[in-house]
Order: sequence, then structure tokens, then C-alpha cells
Amino acid sequence: MDFSECSTDWTGTGCRTDVPRPVSRRGFREYTNSGSTVSRSGTMRPTSAYRGGTASRLSTAGFGPAPPTASRQPTAMTGFSMIDRPITQQGISGLRTSTARGFRTRQLQDKRYWEELMQVKVREMKAEIARLTEQADAGERERSAKKHYEKRVRELAQELTDLQGRLADYNTAIRVANGEASKLSVEEQTKELEVNNKRLQEEVEQIFMEKQRKENQLRQLREQMEKEQTSVSHLLSEMTPEQKEQYSQLEATAAALRDEVEQARNQCDHLNKEKEEFSKEIAGSQIKLHLLELHRRLAAAEEKRDNLKDEMSNRLDPQTEREKLLAQVREDNAAITSLDSNAANVKEQIRKVQELIEQSEQDLEEGNSERHQKYRELKKREETMDVFMTTYEENLKKEQEKIEQLEKDIVFALEHSSSNIDLDLSEIDSLKQKDGYSATYDESKHSIESLMKDYERFQSNLKKVEATRERLATELQTLPEKTKIMKEELITLTDLEKLRDEGEEQKKVLQNELRQLKEKIGPTESAVVEATNKLKKLQVNN
Repeated sequence: MDFSECSTDWTGTGCRTDVPRPVSRRGFREYTNSGSTVSRSGTMRPTSAYRGGTASRLSTAGFGPAPPTASRQPTAMTGFSMIDRPITQQGISGLRTSTARGFRTRQLQDKRYWEELMQVKVREMKAEIARLTEQADAGERERSAKKHYEKRVRELAQELTDLQGRLADYNTAIRVANGEASKLSVEEQTKELEVNNKRLQEEVEQIFMEKQRKENQLRQLREQMEKEQTSVSHLLSEMTPEQKEQYSQLEATAAALRDEVEQARNQCDHLNKEKEEFSKEIAGSQIKLHLLELHRRLAAAEEKRDNLKDEMSNRLDPQTEREKLLAQVREDNAAITSLDSNAANVKEQIRKVQELIEQSEQDLEEGNSERHQKYRELKKREETMDVFMTTYEENLKKEQEKIEQLEKDIVFALEHSSSNIDLDLSEIDSLKQKDGYSATYDESKHSIESLMKDYERFQSNLKKVEATRERLATELQTLPEKTKIMKEELITLTDLEKLRDEGEEQKKVLQNELRQLKEKIGPTESAVVEATNKLKKLQVNN
């Protein structure tokens, strides 16, 4: 296309050469004469020595509107003068704005340049966002298709399982129809399948219960962990800066110790593996086994040698050994003395037991001695106490009921008497005029000290009355019991035959105890003799 003809042809048809060409959103682009047959006028501006990149092409839009193609444009209409173009060694020409290694740049990087550059970057980002969005949509479509395929696979697997079951049923029916399988075998197979199904169902239930138990344990552990974390955070919030610093140091120490433990565990595992490998290697060779046994013997001998060396180093001199032996002899003598004292105590106890036995024999022979009488009295008291303890709850309940009844009777009597009393106002006035019942106090006669004394006197009288009331109540409570005990003792004392029978029974019991004590005397005496012999031997040895 020949642009030079536009100036001649368009001039006649109304084409205006002085109207500036509108700038597109991509900016102004300089066209060169490369590959064109158009001859330019000598007055035209020489072509640029380079073809700018995107940024340089965009930046040219800031210089003004582009002149028409193949038309001579004055220098003043281009938006810049010759002074704006730098002068280099090659003359008036543009700077080299790009190299083979970097981006092309522009000399004047004004606001328009940066706006255009930002627009380029925004377009690139939008293109990248569109590409990523398309990839995300494709991935989402693949994911949804995968879910659909998985659902379809599960359905087909279930359908296949059902078809396999139906096929097995049909095969069984065909075998029964052909006579290959009898009805009994089919029933046995059915029973086996039922048993297997029950067993599998029980296993599934057990697994489900175990799963629930584990989930409960896990939930409890999580709750406990949350509580512990809450308590730890609460404690940390309450700590002072010094305590927090100390806590941080302790945490660092704990982490270091955990690392050391982990390293030690790894090292231990490594050593165990090496030990197993060595054991496998040694197990296949008799020479290595013999060598291992020799190493063990050598280690045992070295241990014995070290022990002997320690004993030799710790061995004392003769004087110290002599003092040590003397101290041991003193301790032995002290032990012998304690044994002698123990033997004397045992002999004393044996003597006392013998005296007690003799006294018991004398009491049994006397029968009606004073000691036997005391024993019978104590026995009676013991029986009385047993009876009292057995009937204590019942008697207590009865007495409480009696007290309640008496209280009710007293209240009723007071109410009845108060209702029957006729009050006379003159008598009330006469009572008020008495010395003890005056409504007002004479300040000259009754001071604070006298009032305090009266108060203390009244308090002491009240305490005495309370104590008397408690004592009387206690006596009233214990009086029926004492009366009952005395009646029982009276009945017991009047029954002489019963007392005689009890005495005979007690005599038999004491005789049995005497026989048992006599049987114990023999072993005790033999033990004393053995202890005496041992004591004599120790004395002889020392």
C-alpha cells in the first residue's frame, strides 16, 4: 500500500493533511520504510535507528498526535524540538534503549510512561488470572466428574455383588435341578452361611462398639487436653515476667532434653540393629562364638581384678582392723547382755505365770474365797451390762416417749390453769408496786454496777437451775435402768442353784485354762534352756 499517494489524491477529495491522526489505546507506532517502495522527501525526518518495544511504542503517545504517513511534518508540530534529541558520537540519533540481555527502556520515563507500563502489567495479570481461572474450572469439573465416577463405581460394585449373589443362587438351583446337590446339603450350606453371617455381624458390632469406645476416649482426651491447655494459658497469664522467662528457659531445656532422648533412642535402635546383625553373623560361625565366650570370660576376670584392687585399696591397716574388731566385740557383748536381760525377763514372766497358776489352784480349792466372790460380782455386772446394751435402744425410745408425753401433759396443765385464773387489775397493780416488780428504776438506788451485779447473779442462778435440770433429767433417764438392774441382780442373788451352776462352769473353764498353761510351760522352759545354752556358748567363744 502506497501511503504517498494519499497526500495527492486525498487533497483533491477533501483529505486534510493538517488534521492529526487519533491515537489508539496501544499508542503511536513509528513505521519504517523497510520493504516499501515509497520514496520520501528530503525534508522528511530521518527514520529511527531502532524499532522500539512495547514500552517504547506506548511511550511515544505522550509526544502528541502522529503525523500523516508520507507527509512532511514540520518540526514544531511533532511535540518536541531537536534540542530534545540527544547528541552522541554518531550524531543526532536516539539512544540505544535495549540490549540483548535486558528490557528496552526509554529516555523520558514520565507519568504517561508509567501509566502505560502499569496498563501492560494489568493486562498481563488479567490474562494470567483468566488462565488460572480456566485451569481451576477445569480442575473443578474434573473433581465433580471424579466424584460422579466414584459414586457410579460404588453403585456398580454393589450391583455386581448383588448379581454375584443371584448367580450363586441360580447355580445352586441348577445343581439341585440337575441332581448334583441334595436338599440336605443345600440346607447345611444355608445354616453355615447363617452362622457365618451371625459371626460377621457380631464382629461388626464389636468393631463398632470398639470404635465408639475409642471415639469417647479420644473425645475425653481432647477435652482433657483443652482443659490442660486452658489451665496452662491461665497460669502463664498469671506469671510474672521473671517466671515467664524461667518458664521459657525450662521449655527450651525440655525441648533440648527431648531431642537428646530422641537421639539416644535412635542410637539405641541403631545399636540394637547392629547387635542383631552381629548375633546373626556370630551364630553362623563356631569360631566367633568361641571368641565371644572368651571375651565374656575376659570381662568377668577384669571385673574380679577391679574388685580385688578396690578391696586392696580399701583395706585398712592392722591397727584400724584391730580397733574395728574390738568395736565388733563390744557390740557382741552388748547384744549378749541384752539377751541375758531378756532371758531374765522371760524367767520372771515364767515365775509370775507359775504364781498365777498356783493362786488359781488355791482359789479353786477354796471355792468361796474373797477373790472368787469378786469374780462373781464382776461376772454379774458384765451380764447386767450386756443386757443393758441389748435393750438400750428400746429403753431409750420408751423414755423419750415418756418425756414427750410428760411435756404434753405439762403444757396442757399450764394452758388449763391459765384459762382458769381470773385476773384482777388491783392485784396486778399491787404486784407492780412491789420492790421486785417496779417498772422503772430509781437512778439513785440502781446504778450500772448494781445492775451488772444483778445480771451476774441472775446468770449464775440460771446456770445452776440449768445444771439442776440436766442432772434431774439424767437421773430420770437412768432411774428406770438402775431399777431394772437392781431387780435383775436381786433375782440373780435369790437363785442360788443357778449361782452354783455358774460357779461350777467357771471352775471348769479355769481348769481348762490351767491345763493349757501347764502345756505351755514345757515349751517355754525348753526355750529358756536353749537361750541359756546359746548364751553360755557365746560367753565361751568370747
